[in-house]
Amino acid sequence: MKKYILTLAVLLGTLIIYAQQDPEAKKILDKLSDETKSHKSISTDFEVTFKNIKDNIQNTSKASIVIKGDKYRLDFMNTIAFFDGKTLWSYLPEVKEVNITEPEPDDEDIFNNPKRLFTIYENNYKYQLIELIDEGKKSYALIDLYPKDMDEDFSRIRLQINTDDYFLNSATIFGKDGSHYTIAIDNYKTNEKIDDTFFIFNEKEYPNTEIIDMRW
Repeated sequence: MKKYILTLAVLLGTLIIYAQQDPEAKKILDKLSDETKSHKSISTDFEVTFKNIKDNIQNTSKASIVIKGDKYRLDFMNTIAFFDGKTLWSYLPEVKEVNITEPEPDDEDIFNNPKRLFTIYENNYKYQLIELIDEGKKSYALIDLYPKDMDEDFSRIRLQINTDDYFLNSATIFGKDGSHYTIAIDNYKTNEKIDDTFFIFNEKEYPNTEIIDMRW
């Protein structure tokens, strides 16, 4: 799938980037990770909103994902991605074409490796608790992640985490080109019985599809 990295020129102070990790943020992030890993499967609908303040551009795309261990199936921007833990099939229904690749297992890009969204902080990031918010019967934590690699295309990722059930509510990725992406999650379904074949592209179900194998 195409790489959708990302936006908004925010200069980070040296003290923030190289400060010690925020222990309060880590407690919340660890609970998010533990909660996510405790489920055999997670299904959710979400919206991805792109904004470019400089050019006054905004658009929103709906998406859905099913995650089971290292496997996922993602429906986003006219592409259905099937990933069985090793092989990625990117199917484009409008042109009846599927591209087959084997992505790197340690790919940090959440658009190429969406399950990393729930555990992204575990590698290559500093993190800081920004604010605790109470909205009626719900409570949230805002946590900023700062990449240790200053050459990244983005300057920070802001997570909004529901501290009642420790599910991710939203993530906003701020880039360095004057734009940003927000991933807003609508709902969660957990521990559904999903066969592993759901994460494999079945040629019989998509007849007359051109297959482009890019693994060699």
